[in-house]
Amino acid sequence: MPRVFAVFTSFHPDQGFADRVGGVGRQVDGTIVVDDGSGAAAEAVLGDLERVGHRVIRSEENRGIAAALNTGVRAAMEAGAEYVLTLDQDTSVPPGYVADCLGTFAAAAAAGAHVAMAAPHLINGRPLLPPRPGPDGLLLVPEAIQSGLLVSASAIDRIGLFDERLFIDCVDTEYCLRTEERGFGIAVAEDTRLEHALGERAPLRPFGIPLRRHGRIPTYRYHGPYRRYFITRNNIDLWFRYARRRPRWVLSSVKRELTTAITTLASGPHRLRQLRAVLAGARDGLLRRRGPMPRALRESLLPGVPGSDPVR
Repeated sequence: MPRVFAVFTSFHPDQGFADRVGGVGRQVDGTIVVDDGSGAAAEAVLGDLERVGHRVIRSEENRGIAAALNTGVRAAMEAGAEYVLTLDQDTSVPPGYVADCLGTFAAAAAAGAHVAMAAPHLINGRPLLPPRPGPDGLLLVPEAIQSGLLVSASAIDRIGLFDERLFIDCVDTEYCLRTEERGFGIAVAEDTRLEHALGERAPLRPFGIPLRRHGRIPTYRYHGPYRRYFITRNNIDLWFRYARRRPRWVLSSVKRELTTAITTLASGPHRLRQLRAVLAGARDGLLRRRGPMPRALRESLLPGVPGSDPVR
C-alpha cells in the first residue's frame, strides 16, 4: 500500500481535536499536527497528541494556514509520504475515507488520467461544486477545499506548495487553479463524506428587515470582518493573476464574491466593521499587498467582538 501521511493544521484546538486526529491516524501511516501559534493555551491538547504517538510541530507565531500546511507537507514528504492528506482542525473524517481516495487514484491511473488530488464528494451532506464526468466514470471538479484533499507527492513536486503570501483564504482556490495549469485534474472520491465547518450561518435580514420564506427566515454563510478582509483582498489578487489566462473563471468569481459581500454588508452583524474590512481588503488587493493583516487594521476589526473569527 502507498505510504500516506495526514497533515492537520491547528489554532487553539478544542478538546475534540484529539479524537478527530486519532480517527484519521488509524487510516494512515503517520499524522503530523502543525500548530500555528496557539501558544500555551493549546499545550494540554498538543501534549496529549504527542504522548499517543502523533508528531506535533509548534510555530511560535501565527504564520497563516498556507505556511502551516507547507510545514506539514514538507515533514510528511521527508518521512517518505507518497500521498499527503491535508485537514483543518474542525474536519471529521469517517472510517474508510483514505482507502476510498486511494481507490480514486487507482481508477484514474487505470484510465490514464493525470490526477493530482482526490477530494471529498459530499461536505456536510452536499457537494461543494457539482462534479462533471471524466474518463472511465471518474468525477472531476475544477476546485475543492483543501481540508480532506489527498494529494500525491509526485504532483506536489510538479505543482509546488501552497502560496504563503495569501496567508489565509483563497489558498485552496489558488492551488486548484495552479493544479489545472500544470495539466492535472482534481477527482472526486465518489460517495465519500466529510463534516467540516464552512463559516457561521446568519439570518438574512437586509438592513435589519427580516425576510421569510415558507414561514422561516433564510440564512446565508457569514464570515466575520477579519476573514472578510482576506476574502476580499485575496480574491482581487487572484483576479489580477488570472484575468488573461482564465477570464471566465474571473468573471464567475467576481459575480460570486460581489453577491456575498453585498449580502454581508446589507444583512450581517457588525456592518460597519464589515465595510471597513471590504474597503481595506479591496485597497490592499489592488495594491497587491500580501501576507498577514496590518496590526492596526486587525485591532480595529477584532476588538473583542463576540462571534468574530479568530486570527485563523
